[in-house]
Amino acid sequence: VDSIETNDGQQSVICEDGTEYVADIVIVGVGTKINQALAADAGLRVDDGIYVNDQCQTSDENIYAIGDCTEHHSSIYQRTVRLESVQNAMDQANVVAMQLTGKEAVYDKLPWFWSDQYDRKLQIVGLLNGYNDIVVREDKNNPKSISVWYFDGDDLLAVDAINQPKSYSIGMRILSQNLKVDKLALASIEALLKPENIVLTREDAS
Repeated sequence: VDSIETNDGQQSVICEDGTEYVADIVIVGVGTKINQALAADAGLRVDDGIYVNDQCQTSDENIYAIGDCTEHHSSIYQRTVRLESVQNAMDQANVVAMQLTGKEAVYDKLPWFWSDQYDRKLQIVGLLNGYNDIVVREDKNNPKSISVWYFDGDDLLAVDAINQPKSYSIGMRILSQNLKVDKLALASIEALLKPENIVLTREDAS
């Protein structure tokens, strides 16, 4: 993309090769590219970020790393993850501070994210990678209120909530406690969204 132009209220995206695309809406997605050159030059383990253990130590036990540039093994999802979020950096910073002051601490937090966009509150808990089923829960009294629940089989992976703080908080509880969800009950908008209505008992789950 070379430029975005507006003529008579019509937006057009102009590319370097001269092609032009008329657009009703233009969304600019600005991402990040992690800088791990210094860590690599120092001989630290790097992959999709600077690898740290559950104490935020790099492959050199005397060097710690935190934030968007780090990746770690998640015991919740049983894989390596790299998180770009303020909360992740703050939680890791707390762990490092405790380590440096001689206190025991480990980092193993459930990922969560949020953003306020005008009249829409976006709240996310968990990571949806690897989902193969979703349940959408709408608020029949509020068209701007919706939540999407992501599953791998019967296992809940993540919840995206828009103007549904209750879905977010219940999703966090379910994921934190590794509980099972009754997907049919969850999908029923007639049923009140309460843990006792959608969480399976141990007998039900077995």
